[in-house]
Amino acid sequence: MFTSDTFIYLVKINLAFIVFYLFYRLLFSRDTFFTIRRVCLLTILFLSLCYPLIPFTFGEEQKAVIQEAVSQYTTVFLPEITVKPDKPSLQFTVVDVLCWCYCLVVGVLAIRIFIQLFSIFRLIRKGKRVVCYSLPVIALPDHTTPFSFFKWIFINPTLYESHDLQEILAHEKTHVDQCHSLDVMFSELLCALFWINPAVWLLKREIRRDLEFLADKRVVAAGFDRKAYQYHLLRLTCTSAAAQIVNKFNVTPLKKRIMMMNKKRTSKMGLFKYALLFPVVGLLVLSSNVQAIVQLNQEYSSMIGKDSITVKGIVVDHDNKPLKNAIVVIRETNIGTFTNEKGEFTIMVEPGAELYFSYVGKRGVLREVKDEKKLIIKMNNAVYDIEDPSSVSLDTTAAKNYDDVFQVVEDMPKFPGDLNKYLGKNVKYPEKAQKEKIQGRVTVQFIVEKDGTITNVKVLRSVHQLLDKEAIRVVENMPKWIPGTQRGEPVRVSYTVPINFRLQ
Repeated sequence: MFTSDTFIYLVKINLAFIVFYLFYRLLFSRDTFFTIRRVCLLTILFLSLCYPLIPFTFGEEQKAVIQEAVSQYTTVFLPEITVKPDKPSLQFTVVDVLCWCYCLVVGVLAIRIFIQLFSIFRLIRKGKRVVCYSLPVIALPDHTTPFSFFKWIFINPTLYESHDLQEILAHEKTHVDQCHSLDVMFSELLCALFWINPAVWLLKREIRRDLEFLADKRVVAAGFDRKAYQYHLLRLTCTSAAAQIVNKFNVTPLKKRIMMMNKKRTSKMGLFKYALLFPVVGLLVLSSNVQAIVQLNQEYSSMIGKDSITVKGIVVDHDNKPLKNAIVVIRETNIGTFTNEKGEFTIMVEPGAELYFSYVGKRGVLREVKDEKKLIIKMNNAVYDIEDPSSVSLDTTAAKNYDDVFQVVEDMPKFPGDLNKYLGKNVKYPEKAQKEKIQGRVTVQFIVEKDGTITNVKVLRSVHQLLDKEAIRVVENMPKWIPGTQRGEPVRVSYTVPINFRLQ
């Protein structure tokens, strides 16, 4: 029922609720910055839902950017495409049953909230409107606890003396003026969605308490006697409530509320601890992407080796002038880069690897990387053009072959549109492969010709002939690309695309 991505997202959210609750209880639950605490609690709930979506993740579309930070960039690998069956078979597993049970509880809790809302709006529609001390209220017919919900205040004025009534109205008007019902509804909905996580219920309790602290603070600040107000709260502890989603006058535990009313104000220096929320969020975002970072490093390490070193250098001509856009390629690999405007380059290689440097009109240079990490490459004039860096030989006097297949060019070929969408839409999971539970990653290599057509399609990494055949079919039927160019001339460029066939 849930996809793996959805399940991971939900796990991350629930872990964040636990971390943030412990963090809040440890640092913030004892101070008197009630307004800041309210903002902090709402921020915690919002960040718990959103931090897994922060674009610090390393998705397939961002791999080229990350690899550029590691080794400038890897040239021929396109983002992996994942293909799933169009119509997954209807098979119920234990996980599916658990998901349905979970959703059933969510549905029951949602219905409970709806019933409470219905009862409140019925009171609004049928209740008698009266004015108490210039404040419009809805009269309750029985001994229900006074409460507020958004802009409405509910109370039975005949049950209270004048002084007590003024305290109740001041308290509930604070809830109305500061829109406390929004906080309550938000926390109730989260409890319905994440009912299995005790931290969510505990955070809801902290939100309700803090809202009452704010209302109590305003009542005392309005000039009402603190002790008389506290005794008034104690007298109302046994009355019933109209609903759980409202702001009630006598929210328990009253002991905590009375302690906060009598507590000395926290020093303003205590505000600095709220800044600790930012590193906690940063750690959560980083931990959310550890798997992607590790996977990317493993993929890159498999190409260049785990013991690779960072090599920097500069490429100049015979007059020691820097050469911009000179090609630097690790020999017999598909990894390379260009020099910048200052002729500088950075690349990661294994010790002992050979780097080939080429530039139009210059003689190619082949240099073995030993212990040095700073290279100065001087390129002399030659009577021939650039060679194919991927198939270079030690004979650097060979003339340019216009049919060479390039791995790195100044302007790489471009697909006319969104390649991911094209492949995702046109690759079909073979039915026979579905029935036989065949899945895996097929790696396909092809060449973009000078006119943009696709040729030489072949499988580099095979899984099964059914999947291989489908991957080749889609790649061969791709429309013409915008061809790649080197020094303004169209050239042949090789590309590789991994297509991951995965069952539901």
